[in-house]
Amino acid sequence: MFSCLLCENETCYISKWCEGCREIKNIMNVYGAVKVNEIVKRVCVRNGEQLNKKIELEKETINKEEDENENKELNDKIKKQINKNNK
Repeated sequence: MFSCLLCENETCYISKWCEGCREIKNIMNVYGAVKVNEIVKRVCVRNGEQLNKKIELEKETINKEEDENENKELNDKIKKQINKNNK
């Protein structure tokens, strides 16, 4: 019994790589290890600027949700007051 040489999680009996890592290895054979490494870093790894942008987007989303909740509460209060006045 051996562990996969790439992910080191899967057990391999016949080959050096598990099925998923073998697929990655084949892609590396086609496009080259440097190109695949560049793609993985560009897509999967976030730098400081990207992290800050994500944080700002999350803050904006939270603020919008809070504003929407406040507006809904105000609208509900107004509707209740209107209904109360109509009775």
